[in-house]
Amino acid sequence: MWTVKSESGTLRAVLVQDSVEQFWENRLPFVGIESNPLYLARCPHAQFEGGHEQWKQLPEYLTEEGVQVFEVVSILRKVLDGATIGERRRIVESVWKGMPRAPRPDELTVDHLIRGYPSEPFFDASSDRVVLPDFRRVAWPYPRDTSFTTQVGTVICSMRRHSRRHEPRVVKLVYEHDPVLREKVDVIWDANEDSVPSTEPLCIEGGDVHIIDEETIAIGVGQRSTFTGFVETVRSLFEQDLDEEIRYVCAVKNPDYPAVDYMHLDVVINYPDKGKALVMPYYFDTEVVDDMPPKRLLLKTLEAVREQSEKAGWTMEPLVHPNNFVDAGRCAVYERGDGELRLVKRELSLIDFLVKEGKLDEDGLIYVGGRPEKENDVGHLMSALMEQARGASNIVTLKPRTVISYERNERTNEALREHGVEVKEWSDSHLDMLGGPHCSTSPLWRDPS
Repeated sequence: MWTVKSESGTLRAVLVQDSVEQFWENRLPFVGIESNPLYLARCPHAQFEGGHEQWKQLPEYLTEEGVQVFEVVSILRKVLDGATIGERRRIVESVWKGMPRAPRPDELTVDHLIRGYPSEPFFDASSDRVVLPDFRRVAWPYPRDTSFTTQVGTVICSMRRHSRRHEPRVVKLVYEHDPVLREKVDVIWDANEDSVPSTEPLCIEGGDVHIIDEETIAIGVGQRSTFTGFVETVRSLFEQDLDEEIRYVCAVKNPDYPAVDYMHLDVVINYPDKGKALVMPYYFDTEVVDDMPPKRLLLKTLEAVREQSEKAGWTMEPLVHPNNFVDAGRCAVYERGDGELRLVKRELSLIDFLVKEGKLDEDGLIYVGGRPEKENDVGHLMSALMEQARGASNIVTLKPRTVISYERNERTNEALREHGVEVKEWSDSHLDMLGGPHCSTSPLWRDPS
């Protein structure tokens, strides 16, 4: 079976998803995406045609490096083309489970799986009303979030965002029906099929999960993945890890909304090579790295923004508060216990844990926006924040010291090159702001670093 042993080893097989059309088409520019995915408070993108041409550069880069590429929509199309009525009925029952309306098996199309049912909004003259699709199934081109593969197998995720809660059902079809994936991918746990008594939902999203090395996993806990999701995921992984390969699982604190509305761990740190990390500066505290740009400067800047707004009487809610970031990046380290997780240490940040354990070189940190030129460089902070908002840290590593990165993050790409990393620049004028190369790829098979 295929496994993933690191974030920076050679990538052998990957899942991608060609659904970028839904960035541009059939949306209303109003607040409310969580109640209906046809609503989007803001859309930074231009025409679909240009964006789709840019997206196609991703599978081209992957194929050039010898990576086996599996694309969600094309697989679904093959599945339906060859499906019997009985198989179609089972697909409808699994995807539209609990929904008030569903397509008939004989009318089921790929558009229904991707866009919802009906597949397009329309005016119903007989009832004098507009009929909207139910919640879209594969609404974003980010398969990293809906499933992830570990050292011991693959997990189907349970999504925190309401409008994405059906995506994992569709992605699971791909694993079940594609002949290669059915043979090579071992789905060891579907988080949507578990139920635990808790005051918070059981949510785990793949953008929060980093396979650091053969024995270590880091999972962001905050806006998207809950602590309940963390605990149940780790329990399931330990149950499947019969050879006890996994030693450490780190819970890393992420800020919640309104700090950002797309907060996964992979928007602040990724790994271009063994011992190296591309890090969003001003996010992590440290006790072991002497020259890391300090989080304190970010907190002071947010404090100034709030003070200015409050003095002027501006109505700018929700406005980010410094407290949203005070604990960001803090790390609790767990090992397997006797039937329970055992907390073994707490660290000021994930960075400090990785450095102390020899998993990250102290001089291996590469910063989004490059290094500041002076102490308390607010201009550098603002530049780094802007590149980070364009997905600068959301790189995907193809092999050690070779990554895909968004083109317009020039300072970050230069910093990567200064550390000996080859950067394949992905044209991004239509694609940045909502996710990056890491979000757009879900590794199915990757070597150790």
